[in-house]
Amino acid sequence: MDRITIQQNERKAPLISVIVPIYKVELYLSKCLDSIVGQTYRNLEIILVDDGSPDNCGAICDMYAARDNRITVLHQENRGVAAARNAGLAAASGEWIGWVDPDDIIELDMYEYLLTCALAHNADIAVCGIRTMINGQEVPRWISARKKMVLLDREKAVEQYLSGELHYGCVNKLSRRSLWEGLYFPGYQMAEDLSVMWRLFERVEKVVHLGMKKYIRCRRDGSITTSKKAKTRLDEYRAAKECFDNMVSRWPQFESLLARRCVESASGLWCGYRRFSPEERRGIRPQLRSISDFCRPYIPNALAHTGMGYTGRLALRLVAWPNGWALTLAGLVNWLYQRKHRWSL
Repeated sequence: MDRITIQQNERKAPLISVIVPIYKVELYLSKCLDSIVGQTYRNLEIILVDDGSPDNCGAICDMYAARDNRITVLHQENRGVAAARNAGLAAASGEWIGWVDPDDIIELDMYEYLLTCALAHNADIAVCGIRTMINGQEVPRWISARKKMVLLDREKAVEQYLSGELHYGCVNKLSRRSLWEGLYFPGYQMAEDLSVMWRLFERVEKVVHLGMKKYIRCRRDGSITTSKKAKTRLDEYRAAKECFDNMVSRWPQFESLLARRCVESASGLWCGYRRFSPEERRGIRPQLRSISDFCRPYIPNALAHTGMGYTGRLALRLVAWPNGWALTLAGLVNWLYQRKHRWSL
């Protein structure tokens, strides 16, 4: 099915539910919503979940809903991004599910592109590329962008997801609603989608991995992904370890990939440790030893297969020591990296 066929048969065109969890992003929200309502594929159900945002996000959502009858707004008390995603998923009625973070934007033909390719190849998930923008400048990925489309069976899709070639999050993907049956996002403050997406890929028959970058990820200070709180960094590790514990028995051939994600998440915890409050440091210190004990035998493999540069590789090595000097050095390495690239992790 090509673009012309979809547009000429709009009455029969599949409904896509686009879910946007929203909290404290009033400066960025309108630009995000404009990119969604302006999609060339029109048969959208746009679900905006206002997670008790204390700023004007709720009013902005209501204003857009008054202009466009495809928009549904859910207002709820603040319960975190996972609860917001779950609320949106429960309300979705589309045959396909898409996700957009509220401070990002998407190309105007992204959903047309994803759906057209998914239908043409009878795929369960279509994945496009991502551009990451920081202070208006595109940041190159350490994994080279795919140059052409490729079809993946379940095993290959799981492998590419675990390796990071398919991106860990849910935002640059269009997936069949049936894949989400019985799934929900756990209550992590960070990497909540990492705990769900691997389950999704275990259910697919076919994935189409596309080359064009249609999703634009905009990094900003104060977002969850740039948070310096210990809980968010610890949640990222917990999600990676949960993935390891659940998958390693079924996919033993991917043990090193599963472990590498744990080591890299632990490295983020080490690098951020000196930025945490004294109370937070005391709270997580007992957990660092068990994290280090688990990661230590996997560090050589992670070093052999990572695409990180010298500073990143040094930070990985430091996970082997849950000691004050290693945590301090990891923080210094992280500071030097930020200073070089002029942006925060």
